[in-house]
Amino acid sequence: MTAIPLYCFVAGDSLGVLVMVDDHDTVAELAQRAQQAAAVRVAPRPHAIVHAHGNILDRDATVKEVGLVALDRIDVRPEVR
Repeated sequence: MTAIPLYCFVAGDSLGVLVMVDDHDTVAELAQRAQQAAAVRVAPRPHAIVHAHGNILDRDATVKEVGLVALDRIDVRPEVR
């Protein structure tokens, strides 16, 4: 397992946060961790989608499977239902 630092931007937050994830973590776990890091400024949402490289990432895929590497930017946005 490899630790990967990612730049995370949560919708509604004025700051980006650097979040450490494991390459075997799921995208859903990544979204949760990013929202926890920004929770001081933005309330976490139960359903969030993660964007990276212009694509919406599969929540069940691992960080490694979607090809995220150190210092990639991800955006976490609330899922519109």
